[in-house]
Amino acid sequence: MNKFFNYLGGVIGGFGLIYVPVSDLLTSLEPLFDAVGIITVSVFAVALVVNGVRSLLNKV
Repeated sequence: MNKFFNYLGGVIGGFGLIYVPVSDLLTSLEPLFDAVGIITVSVFAVALVVNGVRSLLNKV
């Protein structure tokens, strides 16, 4: 159950990077924040699915 909350925190953190408000000084970094956020959400979402499938297969 602890891994679930860690992975969920990673997904929420990735969404935070995607939707972070950027000031005028950092507007050139906005595409970088978006790219890192999308990669983070994707990786942790896949990890959640893999962990769920492994959990289901171990219970059978």
